[in-house]
Amino acid sequence: MLGELKLFTDYVHAIQKNLATGKATEPSHYPALRVLMEPIGEGITALNDPKRIECGAPDFVISKGSATVGYVEAKDIGKSLDEVAQTEQLKRYRES
Repeated sequence: MLGELKLFTDYVHAIQKNLATGKATEPSHYPALRVLMEPIGEGITALNDPKRIECGAPDFVISKGSATVGYVEAKDIGKSLDEVAQTEQLKRYRES
């Protein structure tokens, strides 16, 4: 439990550090997100900017060994996730 809490704390600190520069964009936060996601399971790899797939170009592909187990579409700080959830982009990802 303490390990997971440290992962989230480190993630928040990394985001805060990026934001403090005044120059951060969505991709600026990808390294911190990758560090947060990979420890969720043994053998998990979070690859940023993978090859385009049939339904689009997700920000991350999550793999375990050679098997793809999911995709992650990141959004910038301050974006309404309720609004993003209704976009055509995410509809395509859910359908695939």
